[in-house]
Amino acid sequence: MPKQPKILNNEPLKRALIEALLFASRGITLEQLAHISGLNEDEARKILDELAEEYKKPSHGVELKEIEGFFRFYTKREFSDWISKVARKRHLDSLTPAQLEIAIFLAVKKGATKAEIDSMRGRDSANLIRQLLSSGVVKRRKVGRGYVYSLTETFKDESMIEELIRQAGGASFEVLLSSAKDNSATFVESKQPAQAKTVQTQNGSIEEESP
Repeated sequence: MPKQPKILNNEPLKRALIEALLFASRGITLEQLAHISGLNEDEARKILDELAEEYKKPSHGVELKEIEGFFRFYTKREFSDWISKVARKRHLDSLTPAQLEIAIFLAVKKGATKAEIDSMRGRDSANLIRQLLSSGVVKRRKVGRGYVYSLTETFKDESMIEELIRQAGGASFEVLLSSAKDNSATFVESKQPAQAKTVQTQNGSIEEESP
């Protein structure tokens, strides 16, 4: 196992470490960066700001963004036509309107029970949830006697649904849903996403486990 370099008094190594952690993650919070690197949050934030400015330059094809508190590198939109030839992506228009409604709701809420989904829609959503589970859009985790549903990392990677929500700012759920229908996720993530570890259940649904 390679020896870890001493970074606390080495500014270039501090920056290199934060950059490496960003590239290796699917999105990482400021708190996580500080904890893993051993830096305090002010130092980590300063490095993030410096990296964000550096990667804004036209000589870089990726940029650093913060979405819902998670920092991550993404390819720049002007290169999307080329990137789409090598990167996997899933258009939001591959979902039915009812499925898209649930996906947007889960993207905003970060997770919800079936009762909360039913309440949002005003009707039973059991069949739709089963469809989304089997297609790998949604995962579930056991909480008490029920389940909490959320979007899989793979779907978020391929659809860039969180980027759509971030660009919409404080828009209402109805506006987000309309925007998602009109804009079928033209965003492409900066690297091909790793395959999520999934478990096939008896009813054919997919449950995703964290790596």
